[in-house]
Amino acid sequence: MEIENDVTTANGFDDVIPSSIKSDFNVAEHAQPESDDLSGKPLSNRLVATAPAVRKAAYLELAAILGGESGPPDAAAAAEHADHIPRLLADRAPLCHEGALDATVAWLRAAPAEAVGAAAGAVAKALMEKHAPGKYQPKAIAALLSLLRRGGAEPVQSALEAGVRSKAPKTCAAALKASAEALLECGAAAFDASPHLKQLPALLQHRDKSVREEAAALVGAMRLCLGDGVLAQLKGAPEDRVNALREAPLPEPRAPLETDPSSTATDPTDTGAGAPAGAAAAAAPRVAMPPLDLLAKLPRSKGSKEPADAWEKQTLSDKWSERKAAADLVASLLEGQSSLKPADHGLVLRPLKRLYQDANVNVAASAIKATGLLAGLLGSDFSALARRTAPALLEKGADKKAVVAEAVRGCLAALSTGSCLTLAEAAELALAAMSRSTNTQLRSTAARWLAAAVSAADAEGVGRALDALDAPLQLLEEDATAEVRALGLEAAAAVGRKLPSEAAGAWLGQMPPKRAE
Repeated sequence: MEIENDVTTANGFDDVIPSSIKSDFNVAEHAQPESDDLSGKPLSNRLVATAPAVRKAAYLELAAILGGESGPPDAAAAAEHADHIPRLLADRAPLCHEGALDATVAWLRAAPAEAVGAAAGAVAKALMEKHAPGKYQPKAIAALLSLLRRGGAEPVQSALEAGVRSKAPKTCAAALKASAEALLECGAAAFDASPHLKQLPALLQHRDKSVREEAAALVGAMRLCLGDGVLAQLKGAPEDRVNALREAPLPEPRAPLETDPSSTATDPTDTGAGAPAGAAAAAAPRVAMPPLDLLAKLPRSKGSKEPADAWEKQTLSDKWSERKAAADLVASLLEGQSSLKPADHGLVLRPLKRLYQDANVNVAASAIKATGLLAGLLGSDFSALARRTAPALLEKGADKKAVVAEAVRGCLAALSTGSCLTLAEAAELALAAMSRSTNTQLRSTAARWLAAAVSAADAEGVGRALDALDAPLQLLEEDATAEVRALGLEAAAAVGRKLPSEAAGAWLGQMPPKRAE
């Protein structure tokens, strides 16, 4: 019967050899991996594959194409895959992180400037938040620096500032490290680290050791690139910590590694005959700090519209230590600076001038020193103030106290060598001071100032000032004190050395015989 035949057939499976079933049905023992399925697919498909191993291989392939391992860097490929770069960096698979960073660095070197600019914000954010605190920190920082050089300064700046403010110690330390590297590799013209100054005092005392160390390293980089003036802006940092930072060795100067590589890496007409891009960058001068807003840094009363009014009140304190602290504050803010923001600096000078006559010599010396620093930074912008300040300084030159005399000489030198006063103006001011007083100390100070001013001037400046110099030099020659006469002759000799031979001979010929000798 048919039923019996069916049962017999079904029972016959017990005698079937398993290998024959596999052969007959051709069923794979294991599912084929996706990598085999996508091996022939375009790179753009493999970059978004679901298997991490496939994506990793695709990232490395993209890095090789963009980096020129299989030929010159491919600008067309860089433009084609620009949209993939932020997605690569956002990949959650740890297996893919290193390849994503390699591809990003290669892309930043080869991509057109407009493509870099379009992706800069997303790239900088992902590099700082996801990769810089992680296992491949050096590659993440290298990518940030490459983005900085390619015109992504603003996104990198924003990302690093946000990183420094982060509550996560690893992120904060990574942002500090990247900021220091940006300063050392690219310079202060490319990266502005000054916004970090607000956070640095607290970070130097952070509970996490890595944050403290990276904060100190950033201060060292800022000192190298911007000068020791940054130390005065670490408000709230312990004094012993600031002193330790001041005494710490500076990091080794580095030449910027590269400028925008788009002009060389993707330019088919570039024969390579020119000098390396880094050579010109290495020769660039040290970049100064942004101009200091001095009035904004000085204490101000709450709710007051008058700048630095609390500081001025301190200069009038009954305690000499507070008056000295007020003058020292100005000096500490100015030391190491390269320029000042335009403002009415007479508001600072007037209280300082009052302190010249302070009964405490240390207060007077501090005020005079601060004036010299202010004059040196303002240069010709201090000219009007200098003409009103020099008489008070020369009058103070009569003081025999060493600490005051040294401060006066330094401040007068700043007036004459810092473009505050011309040589002729210095000669006229010295003549006026000596005409009012026969004090030996005062006249000695004036004579030394004239000699220093002549030495600092060029031959043309000395030539223009000859008429103005004649009267003070004659007054010094006729002084009753041998010391003053000798100093006057030194000043006259300095004039003769500055002038060309013929002009010097003509000038000496007009002198009284005794002085000409």
